[in-house]
Amino acid sequence: MNPSGPEQPSRQRDAAEGGISREFVLDGRVSYWNVDRDNLLSLRSLFAFLQEAAIKHADQCGAGAQAKAARGETWVLHKMAAAVGRYPRYEEALRVTTWSTGIRTFKGYRDFRVHCGTELVVSASSVWLYLNLASKGICRVPRDIADGFPTHPVASFFPGLEKLRMEPPAGGSIERDISVRYTDFDGNGHVNNTAYFDYLQTALAAGGFPQRPGAIQLQYLREITPAVDQVRVSLEQRDGGLAFSLGGAAGAFAHGLAGPG
Repeated sequence: MNPSGPEQPSRQRDAAEGGISREFVLDGRVSYWNVDRDNLLSLRSLFAFLQEAAIKHADQCGAGAQAKAARGETWVLHKMAAAVGRYPRYEEALRVTTWSTGIRTFKGYRDFRVHCGTELVVSASSVWLYLNLASKGICRVPRDIADGFPTHPVASFFPGLEKLRMEPPAGGSIERDISVRYTDFDGNGHVNNTAYFDYLQTALAAGGFPQRPGAIQLQYLREITPAVDQVRVSLEQRDGGLAFSLGGAAGAFAHGLAGPG
């Protein structure tokens, strides 16, 4: 599903051999269901725009949603780091540009930039893992996909993301239990990665913290399955920001850092 309202045209840039573009551009607009109580783009919707652009680009070489049906394989998000200059408002047009910065063995690396007009509002880097759906195990990216997917020479926003260590909150942190909803799950049979940001933003607001981080780093540790009814979000103030974790009875699902930017 397109995260914007009425679907906007997607465009390719710098077409490489085979017609696969080095950059993919998704044009959209902030719809009413994308915004929060202040008519600003919600954290979940922001990352839904990024996810949609990534999937559409990967679809060009059969490595996106198409790979799930054809190969029984999919990409899952492992790490994400983003800087948000500001959150776009209701009905504001935005443009997401994304490109691959490389594929190695079972990992893919991808960057994003979001503009409102000429204003750069979001920069992000991400690391993805290639997963076999039947075994739920990480597998090597097929040679034809790895060789056929062009990389872009533009510098990554967060080049050290893969090696970044994120420590969870310590004991005595603020905790908030959040119900898992039917609409949080996607076609892979687990909670979609964008819902994690919804849980985080809900906990930030409930705890009296700023709900719109200017900088966010997140590491996914394990999937949230339909057997999970609640996610516990833990928050700890640390170095001018907040360390956070999302967990349950089986352990941590994700942890990261959120701050003012």
